[in-house]
Amino acid sequence: MTSADLRKIADACDMFPDSKLKLSGEITIGNIIDPKENEACREKLGLPTFSIAGFSIRPVKVCAGGYTCNNNLQDSFSFALKLDKRFAGVEVPFKLIISVSGCGRCCSEPQVKDIGLVASRGGYALYVGGAAGGKPKIAVKVAENINEVRALQAVDKIVQFYQKNGKSMERLGALIEKVGIEKFRQDSGIETSRSF
Repeated sequence: MTSADLRKIADACDMFPDSKLKLSGEITIGNIIDPKENEACREKLGLPTFSIAGFSIRPVKVCAGGYTCNNNLQDSFSFALKLDKRFAGVEVPFKLIISVSGCGRCCSEPQVKDIGLVASRGGYALYVGGAAGGKPKIAVKVAENINEVRALQAVDKIVQFYQKNGKSMERLGALIEKVGIEKFRQDSGIETSRSF
């Protein structure tokens, strides 16, 4: 975001005195309950927006690697933007969070997200089925040392598998647990080799 974008957010919030801001991986403007006011706020912003509720892929979480941090082993920031452009807002059986970390420090918490990518000198490790919150779960590593192209293909296959096989309000990790990790790898098209 630019400073001009932040001014737009401040101006939009000033129009709605009951609005509340939450700053995390994304900027959330909440407490604008009336649908007409919500739409007016979106128009005032003039920025890409999405709903944090609903059954869709959330904006991709990413660490500051390569942007404000020198620990990056791959260009995780640019890669996360590609993933975000491709997947954010796509409908799925429940919410799905993708996270990219530029190094093994995992500042974007990829190992407790539905799909996590962790950079190394050889590419990315791919994790699936993690979750934070009320039922925390550590994700399972299904591949390592894959390049951006293969990582993007793998995420696409995982999303398609989830769309086809997930039940309403079932997180990806619960689906994987139900079918088993080996069957998930086979049925989703993810290779079982360590690097594919």
